Amino acid sequence: MWRSVRNYLIHFITRKPVGWHPLLAVYYLTYACDFRCPYCSDGNHVPYYRLPRADLPAAEVLELLRTIRRYCDYLVITGGEPFNHAACGQVLRGLPSLGFDGIVLTTNGYAIKPYLPLINKAVRYLVFSIDTLNHDKADRWFGAGAGTLKKVLHNIHSAATWPRRAYEIIISAVATPDNLDDLRAVHRYCRERGFRFALAPQLLGVKPHPALAQNSAYRQIFDDLLTAKRRGEAINGTVRYLQHMRDLACFACRPSTVLAVAPQGDVFYPCLERGTIAGNLRRTADLHLLRIQGKRSFGPEPRCDNRCHSACALSFALMLDQPLSLAHEAYLSVRAFCKSRRGRHDF
Repeated sequence: MWRSVRNYLIHFITRKPVGWHPLLAVYYLTYACDFRCPYCSDGNHVPYYRLPRADLPAAEVLELLRTIRRYCDYLVITGGEPFNHAACGQVLRGLPSLGFDGIVLTTNGYAIKPYLPLINKAVRYLVFSIDTLNHDKADRWFGAGAGTLKKVLHNIHSAATWPRRAYEIIISAVATPDNLDDLRAVHRYCRERGFRFALAPQLLGVKPHPALAQNSAYRQIFDDLLTAKRRGEAINGTVRYLQHMRDLACFACRPSTVLAVAPQGDVFYPCLERGTIAGNLRRTADLHLLRIQGKRSFGPEPRCDNRCHSACALSFALMLDQPLSLAHEAYLSVRAFCKSRRGRHDF
């Protein structure tokens, strides 16, 4: 935790830190995925499942994560789909020994069930992607055959009722022009089960889908989430964060608050969305030196226009620019936690 406090203070004091002081590390375990969600893409409009696949063996993954741990307290393991990595189980087994203060695992949920014992020992936040509860639509979007959503929901139930589970369940949805009418049902599904609900807009490359801007249905969903948030429901993000997502308002990004690492250990500079590589953390284990290399190759961090309304980019920017909002968030989080504890076994 001390690293997070130190890194936060460094970013709070200066917008141009000398070294790399991440508040969160995001590691793409694999780009492989069997799903074909229509909004999936990196900052250059390329779906992750089409990116070159070059996965590391489990031992090398853990060594890479051990290096990341020297600089950061919190880790997100994502993809692609992490369970498409051939040695995902071995990686999960080795995570507790690394000593991260908190690990987030994102998944489509389809192949998770055999890994739940390992997840319960290694992961603090388990994030499932659900964009609609309409089975026909979901199965079409997943592109993995009929019955896919049914299996995913069954697996979420298994995860939620796991004996003495130590992780919080978060349902993450992407708001697109084609599922706005479905999102209230997803939110209700979360509320009834004590899950945290997270919502972000579809990005086309780095910018929100143009059909969402000034869309009254899109704005109303976030207004409803703001009301729920103020009631103490488990809604991801601060009040200011949800307002920015609703309005798709411009914000002053702080890209070096996040360390984004590709499957082979390549470090993105200045950010994942630009796709440029500062160097490889397996070959150059000094993250501060990689930042120097990145600045030398690609220049200082840019001041971007209105783009990149992703959870990490927006939340850390607001956390630093509006620190007083954290006190209100702490109060609401305590209320949400109490509600989730009461509701987590109500199935």
